[in-house]
Amino acid sequence: MPEEKIGTERARLAWPPSKEDLRRLYVDEKLSASKIAIVYGLNYASAKTAESTILHHLKKNGIDRRDPAEHIRKVGEEMVDAWVARYQKGESLKQIAGDVVGPVTVFNHLRRRGIQLRDKVEAQIKAVARFQKTPFDGYESDRAYLLGFARGDLAVARHGRAIRVKTSSTHPALIELVQSLFAPYGPTRTYPRFSKMTGYEWTVEGELDPSFEFLLLEKNTPPQNVKKETVLSYLGGLFDAEGSIWVWDGRAFAPRLSFTNKDLRMLDWIENQLTRLGFHWRRSPPDDHLVCRTNMWRIADVLALVRAMPLRHPEKKAKVRLFLSRTDLAREFDAKWYGLLADIEYDRLAFIELAQRILEGTRTREKKKI
Repeated sequence: MPEEKIGTERARLAWPPSKEDLRRLYVDEKLSASKIAIVYGLNYASAKTAESTILHHLKKNGIDRRDPAEHIRKVGEEMVDAWVARYQKGESLKQIAGDVVGPVTVFNHLRRRGIQLRDKVEAQIKAVARFQKTPFDGYESDRAYLLGFARGDLAVARHGRAIRVKTSSTHPALIELVQSLFAPYGPTRTYPRFSKMTGYEWTVEGELDPSFEFLLLEKNTPPQNVKKETVLSYLGGLFDAEGSIWVWDGRAFAPRLSFTNKDLRMLDWIENQLTRLGFHWRRSPPDDHLVCRTNMWRIADVLALVRAMPLRHPEKKAKVRLFLSRTDLAREFDAKWYGLLADIEYDRLAFIELAQRILEGTRTREKKKI
């Protein structure tokens, strides 16, 4: 299938991808990983990153690679010579790319040769498609959730007339959550990075319409609206960003829940709202990094709160589902619980490995150029 048709004739599928959709696209329709990335509308820093992300999900879902070397596109100087000649004769980037590589790959190699983009209309269309933004149109509860999430784990800043949101993580579930929150409103970009504090990780950022200015202006101000739905939505965003839920080892069934923050005024607000909602809590003293926790330990309180908050973080929703569906068979619950934790850690380590592989591959290619 030509690349042009993938982006225009096929509706974008939900992200993260299901095993059934991946198998249909990769095995039955024989699309390459790069073209599947287009189907899902992945807009990463480079086409290679998007392709690697699809390969990661194929492996995660147990789908064997059709061609172990499929994602390795070795572009030689003779190939680039031919591209330059075809471009100078009037062919477009997509025509030159065909089914062999992506138009971005062709463009990057032409740019390295000092070739200027010929067609200004083509460039403008590409820019409009890439940077198109949609105004915020959610409900008050959606607004409250986003504010809570931003307060917990989101950098927000102006970028020209747009609002830029950004965060980093080693958990693919968090990156996918941020994509799902903001991709409907504007372009998002995901790329690997290396941090001296955390090591290899992933960053996701989005460019949003000015109507998202409330994330910047009200980020540090808890909602003044005391309506229960608004409070629970804000708490849900906070919890998805920096909350924790776990089982206390050594006891039959002892779920624990906590909100974590350095801002004591934020914890004061959380505790006031929990008291208004009828929950019991206790604050722990600050740790070595001056981080404090508001803890909940009563089983009924923990289960009632996680049931009431509109959580969206895939990992935390999976934990909550286990808690709420628990039976009296403690051994069966333990097996599912620790199995879930193992799956989360496996995905996290695979995500880190993917970031490391991409960055080290980039460094190797740059050394070869030198």
